[in-house]
This record gives sequence, C-alpha cells and structure tokens, in this order.
Amino acid sequence: MYKKILFCLDGGPADTHILTMGINLCKQLKAKAHGLTVQDILTLEGPLMYDISGALAFIPQMNFLEETRKTLEERSKNILSGFGSACKAEGVPYEEEIAEGIVYKVICEKAELNDLTLIGRQGLHYQFDKEFLGSTADRVIRNTQSPVLVVTHEVNPLKNPLLAYDSSHQAKKAMATAAHLCSELKLPLTVLHVGSDKEKSEAVLAEAKDYLDSYKVITKYEHSEGRPHEEVAQYAKRHQHDLLFLGARGHRGILDFILGSTTQYALWSGGFHVLVDR
Repeated sequence: MYKKILFCLDGGPADTHILTMGINLCKQLKAKAHGLTVQDILTLEGPLMYDISGALAFIPQMNFLEETRKTLEERSKNILSGFGSACKAEGVPYEEEIAEGIVYKVICEKAELNDLTLIGRQGLHYQFDKEFLGSTADRVIRNTQSPVLVVTHEVNPLKNPLLAYDSSHQAKKAMATAAHLCSELKLPLTVLHVGSDKEKSEAVLAEAKDYLDSYKVITKYEHSEGRPHEEVAQYAKRHQHDLLFLGARGHRGILDFILGSTTQYALWSGGFHVLVDR
C-alpha cells in the first residue's frame, strides 16, 4: 500500500525529524522517498519583495528579485542534497523535486501522487512559536485528501499507536489507514472512543473490531469519558502513545467547514505524531 512517501522539507529544524521518521518508514515498508522543497512564490513576487527591491534601487544595476531567486534555488538544492545523502546512506530509493508556487497548494497537489505525506508540526519559525501548529501544516491538513503524518520534534521508533474512532466517515478512513500501516509495520493498535454513553461506545468499538479483525494486528479497545477534543490528546499522553490516527473531522456538523476540533487540539498539543486522514 505504501510505495511512495512524500517528505516536505523547508530547511527548518523539523527536517531532521522528518528524515529520520520518513527513512525509517521507507525501509520498513520498502517504499520510495520523494523529497520536495517549495520556493514560495509569495516570497519571490509578493509586495514586500518589491518594496525591498525599490528601497535598494540606489545600488547600480542590481536585480534584487533575480538575486533572491538564485539564492532560494541554491538553498533548495542544499536542502535536497542533504535529503539525497541521507537516503543513499540508508539504501532508500528516492527522487528529488524543487517546485515553485504557494507552498501549501503545491504540497497538496504532490500529496495526491504519494501514498503518505510527512510534514513537520512546525517549520522555519518553530523557535518563535512552539505551542501551535505551523500555518503550512495546518493548511495542508485542511485541504489535502491524502493521509498526512505530522511529525513532532522528537522522533523515536514507533511502538504504541492509538486510533481515535467515532464511526464518522473520516474516522473510518483513518481506521483503514491505521489497519494497513500497523499491519505492515507489525505494530499493536489501541482503539479509543470517547463518550458519556457507555452502551453507545461499546457499539462503536464493536464496529471497529468487526473491521479490524480482518487484519493481522494486535488490538485493544478502550472507552473514555470527557470532552472528545481534549480527552483524545490527554489519553494519548497519559498512556504514552507515540502515534495518533485521526479523521480530519468528526460528527460535529458545525465544524464541517473547518478542521475538526479534536484534530486541532491533538495537533496543537504536540508530544506525539499525528496521522490525519479524511
């Protein structure tokens, strides 16, 4: 199922962890790595760049925008050079790509041609705002139809994944992804339903069990009470889960036009990797 994995690289601190996670997955899944870095067209052609260029017009014959483009291209090549060297060292087949455009839109387009997309929870500006999800990651998750694995800034071998399941369409997609990935990686899986009605929770978990019994995955099923958008992330932390599978949206109709609150809270919380599907 996982034959091609997209690495979204921007030269920020998350790149090291994306490489570690991605190369490990490629080796275990026998997948090809696709390294992508995007030159932001808003940086190259936005009004700020023209203002700077105009301010420096006193420098004779200086083409500031062209020099900036060359600098960004050289930086992109350096980013992918590190990616290529890491793949070669581990014997992972790979391809490299430098693209230009609005960053999240380019990533979403490329994600459709890959089985799994890896992106950092924070990008270049992580040191300035460590509490929230980076804007590029947020927009990619909101707009892509493909599975996206948001990598935190601490990477260890995956051991204890958790699936948050509420029987919604997106949760079913996340369950299918969890089943395939855990089966291929030979990982156990905990399935969690959060709700105040224990009888309803048992029915939801029975539905999940009926599906997952077809896979060679060691599973256990848990019910917890609380506010789903908080309890899922807190449960993951309490039980030291290192990977959380989530649907992009849950049942709450008021949130149909934005990312589901449970997903947002889990992504903002950090502390574990989050694989979002829709």
